Amino acid sequence: MRKVDPRPPSPTPLVFLLAALAGPALGALSLLVAALLPWGFGALFTDAAAGWCAVAILLGLWASTRLAPWQVPVCGAVALLSAVVCYYGVATALTGGPGALLDPAGWLLPAWLWLLAACAAGPVLTTAGAWIGHERRALRMTGLGLLGGVFLADALLPVLDWVHFRIVSPEVSLPLSPVPMFVQSAFYALLGVVLVLVLARGPGDRPRALAAMVPAGLLWYVGVWGAQKVMFLSGMGYLG
Repeated sequence: MRKVDPRPPSPTPLVFLLAALAGPALGALSLLVAALLPWGFGALFTDAAAGWCAVAILLGLWASTRLAPWQVPVCGAVALLSAVVCYYGVATALTGGPGALLDPAGWLLPAWLWLLAACAAGPVLTTAGAWIGHERRALRMTGLGLLGGVFLADALLPVLDWVHFRIVSPEVSLPLSPVPMFVQSAFYALLGVVLVLVLARGPGDRPRALAAMVPAGLLWYVGVWGAQKVMFLSGMGYLG
């Protein structure tokens, strides 16, 4: 477990800039990462939110020893906000050519809900990441639980949607087997467990952090599910 230095860090503008630049890199490279990484990994950055959330949490862990406490959530908001802008910018340039970027109202304004979500989620995620190395166990468990919870939430989303559909429409036959979906969901949950086990370093932290994944994942699931419903009703669709 990392001990928190009681003296506040002396951040430099360069360190804050490097933290904020994680967002544009994440957004610009997401499509490339999705194309190059093996099955399951790439989808974490386009068809699911866990990849972006995990990057923001790890950014908070890194920034917590280099930035002042108030700067950690600020860089989280800046990073995720710029990630959304760069993601849509790259997608627009690939589909409509570089000239399409000259009409930001046409390609960026429709993503206003994602921009709003980035401003809200960025500070929460980077703050949780900063807590992973905190001396207080309750804060460590919150940070570690959310790190695993974002993967658990993305694992639950398709499964619970499938269960709901089978309950309300049991007479409808599905065109595809649900087995690949279950395999991918199990992979997401396992990846969250592995990250928690790797980063939990304090005595007795690992079993507690794994237990904390469940409420954190369910809470994050409710938030993501609600955001998706709002975006569906507004006609936005998904990030990917």
